Amino acid sequence: MQRRMDFSGNPAFQAMSGEKQKMIELLAESLYHKNITEALPQIMAWKKKMQEKNISFTAEENKILTEVLMAEMSPAQRKQYEALKTFMR
Repeated sequence: MQRRMDFSGNPAFQAMSGEKQKMIELLAESLYHKNITEALPQIMAWKKKMQEKNISFTAEENKILTEVLMAEMSPAQRKQYEALKTFMR
């Protein structure tokens, strides 16, 4: 069984604002043990919440976000994430 992702030790994550950290943790929690069909509505809701809070990530932070989210994914999950990544922009 895959364990929940822990970002606390990631230096790039630690360098982000607390609000951005919370949003990444919220996304990770909402995607935990979800397949692609279940994940898409979660990602869209997360994106809407980001827009409502006027939070955006820089190109470098987006790279970090991708690395953090993909860190513990299986190859099948990574393939699903690549398919969903366009919805997150």
